[in-house]
Amino acid sequence: MKLKKIHKNEQDEPWPSSEQILCIGGANLDRKIMIKGTFQLYTSNPSSTSLQSCGGVARNVAENLGRLSRRVSLLTAVGDDAEGEFIIEQSSRYMQVLPLQVQDESSTGVYTALMNEHGEMIVATAEMEIYDQIRPSVIFENIPLIASSRLVLLDTNFSMNVIAATIQVCLEHQVPLVVSSVSASKMRKLPRNLHGVEWLVCKPDEAEAYLGLELKDDQHILDAARIFHKLGIQNVIFICGTRHVLFASQNGTHGQVPIPSVQQVIDVTGADDAFIAGMIYGITQGYPMEQVCQFGISCVDLTIQTDRTVSDTISINKLHSRFQELYGTHSQNFVFFKGVYFKKKNT
Repeated sequence: MKLKKIHKNEQDEPWPSSEQILCIGGANLDRKIMIKGTFQLYTSNPSSTSLQSCGGVARNVAENLGRLSRRVSLLTAVGDDAEGEFIIEQSSRYMQVLPLQVQDESSTGVYTALMNEHGEMIVATAEMEIYDQIRPSVIFENIPLIASSRLVLLDTNFSMNVIAATIQVCLEHQVPLVVSSVSASKMRKLPRNLHGVEWLVCKPDEAEAYLGLELKDDQHILDAARIFHKLGIQNVIFICGTRHVLFASQNGTHGQVPIPSVQQVIDVTGADDAFIAGMIYGITQGYPMEQVCQFGISCVDLTIQTDRTVSDTISINKLHSRFQELYGTHSQNFVFFKGVYFKKKNT
């Protein structure tokens, strides 16, 4: 398998239309190992057969969006190996995969999660050296692809320079950009100039790692949101564990959306990716922030009750149905005019 940089010319197919959603970031091989009984350090733990599937934040978000019937492409890096072939083959069912060229023999990224019998993660390891090989030049070479997109999702698997280049291109071409923090350590790779980021999705501990602050309660989290606004971010969404989601916008709008309890959690892997996909669906459909978050939570609910990182039950009908079950209202389209959301009239 030969990986090539994406570069359009007159003989190539045209760039996707503005309805296209572009996901930039990680595509890994996910391995899950389920521990039997109580996990113990420094000794052997019995486990069940490990599960293997495609993973990576950007890739998972792209698959969820593909299952929601969105037109989506994935700009990522995979190795010239069996794992890379597997990821491209499996992912191509739901998205257009655009693999970037790597300069050496780097292997495809591998994420290994150790899970307890309740489906909760104990610890995970990530082999992601391949992303260090990607340079900002590949972002600039793909400006036509980015500029033609309806919205861009960027995770923080690539280097700080690549992340900064993507933010710059989206700002210059006025393309809405959603950034996923991925983890506390990767959150630190975000530049200090965040003008061009329209939405940031992170957890409180990830915000702590970036800002160097201790966020003890919701008020501290909202204070952190104001700092992010000053750095250039339009909207910040905090996933606060299994309790609730907080959102805050530069215009002063903020709120809290409760996360309903789930009767049976089978596997939480991929929950954050599902949330981002659900919220992107809500954003592109014109919903206000509260319902954007509710769509994200509804997508999570469909995901964590399966043993898959991306649930094979995800669909537009299932998402709207779960939205109604959780929040007791029919989701309705909105239009945004002069700073106010209005419900569209039924036709």
